Amino acid sequence: MAAAPQAFWNFSLVLYGRPGVAPALLGLQDSLGLDVNMLVFCCWAASRGRALSPADLAVVDAVAEPWQAEVVRPLRALRRRLKGGFPPLPAERVEAYRKGFSELEIEGEHIAQEAMEVVMESTLPKAASTPATAELTSANLKAYFAHEHKEIGAAESALLTTILQGCFPEEKGTFYFS
Repeated sequence: MAAAPQAFWNFSLVLYGRPGVAPALLGLQDSLGLDVNMLVFCCWAASRGRALSPADLAVVDAVAEPWQAEVVRPLRALRRRLKGGFPPLPAERVEAYRKGFSELEIEGEHIAQEAMEVVMESTLPKAASTPATAELTSANLKAYFAHEHKEIGAAESALLTTILQGCFPEEKGTFYFS
């Protein structure tokens, strides 16, 4: 059995750990219902010099969305419901139980990312090699917003700017998502 692809997952762990990125991604998830994996996928694809078309995003979303809808989001909802305990049940037991759901949710995200990576590498058309830039990353994120029929207002722009800064921490200066 071949090893599962890990490039996307490894990129995600690094990006998610950068200052402000996790809250920005979760903010877009919670306020607009966007998929964190798809947001990070846009950044990862750009880091590999890949511009994503609406058709590309539709192909990736068709692989990821059923799993997110049927498995990951229900686990997240249950994990969040258990936060804060369930009096009069023992709080420490409920928290340990909740932690198990958290681990399952993370593993579910990992499984989705493996499938998304396979789709990009095997199904999506190969693009000409393009350098990874903030502009390419911005274009991919804008394409995802358009795919989801979401508007980019001031609040979303600020969160996307934080994500861009996480993608390019070595670049000096301030990014503005426009």
